[in-house]
Amino acid sequence: MRLLYDISVEDDAQESRLRVSGACRATGGEGPVLAADERFVFTEGRDRCAFQGMVPYGKLDFMPEGLFVVRDFYPAPARQDLPCDVQVRLSSPRATVLATGRLREGVFREDTVDSFALVLSDAFPYLTDRFEEIDLFCLHYPQNLALARTVLGHAKEDLAACVRLLGFFPYQSLTFVPGSDVWHGGAPLASGVLALHQRPDDAVLMGNNWIIAHEICHEYWGEYVRDREMTGWLSIGLGLATDAELTPDPALHQEDLRMYLEACEKGLRTAIDVPEAEFRRLMEYPDGYDYNSAVIHGKSGLIMDKIKQDIGKDAFFAALKALLGQFAGRSIDRTDFLAAIQRASGRDYTSQLNHWLATDRCIL
Repeated sequence: MRLLYDISVEDDAQESRLRVSGACRATGGEGPVLAADERFVFTEGRDRCAFQGMVPYGKLDFMPEGLFVVRDFYPAPARQDLPCDVQVRLSSPRATVLATGRLREGVFREDTVDSFALVLSDAFPYLTDRFEEIDLFCLHYPQNLALARTVLGHAKEDLAACVRLLGFFPYQSLTFVPGSDVWHGGAPLASGVLALHQRPDDAVLMGNNWIIAHEICHEYWGEYVRDREMTGWLSIGLGLATDAELTPDPALHQEDLRMYLEACEKGLRTAIDVPEAEFRRLMEYPDGYDYNSAVIHGKSGLIMDKIKQDIGKDAFFAALKALLGQFAGRSIDRTDFLAAIQRASGRDYTSQLNHWLATDRCIL
């Protein structure tokens, strides 16, 4: 079963709100059921659900003024584990008007999306390029076109490496936008939309090629195939295992690993399987402890590396390719991952993985 969204959006830029109307229908199953959303008026038919409403929008907290990435502008499915194909007719008076997917005949279209985003700005122009059939866009500070060229150059190299490794890239376009100017790194914002943290005059991004490759990998793990694990460790680990194959740098991920080993030495909490309330607290840097870097990244990456080293790279990536093929637009958890590893290698890691995820003891 798939959900097909057909949406029209008019941007009232002066009021920062969107006039949204559209419909959703299902294929291969019962009629679509959309989640309750007080912003919209719904009209349900036998095989489709129409909706209309006004949606205010603003900038994401960590992003610069004058740049809007709007993700939550249409009603979500009541069931989250369904592939969604989305087409959007977008009208806006802003200078930069982009969205998830490819623009053809006035319509942005993309299939198998986790979240479809609009990218709107009067302050940030963009540079364009292409890798094979993938449209590339990079929004940039007006004084820093050079960094946009650098980003798109690295993106083409990384996309080529991803295609060699996994056989495809899941989306028709990829848009990079400036993120926070406080810390370095990146963040996936939506299907085909990535933030790269930078300052207005940066000549390069810290970890330039790696951070671009890493965020591209999360378009596979987290967007195209979603993570049902509460802590998100599985998509993080799969992203790290994938991007490690895209760069020859032997020091890649060593800082996160060092932080994990240091946390183990200090007797800090390093289990991944923890109650949700405790997880939320740990992610708030209690007493300066960076649980996210040390455990969710460092330990998750180590777990994937241990399995990859044990069964061999060919079997490991055969399992990952199978997951991408079987679960496109859907969610996976450790059971699905373990089943794919067992089919590809003949090895059952259930007991070991559950122990690694539950223990506070060092697993190296």
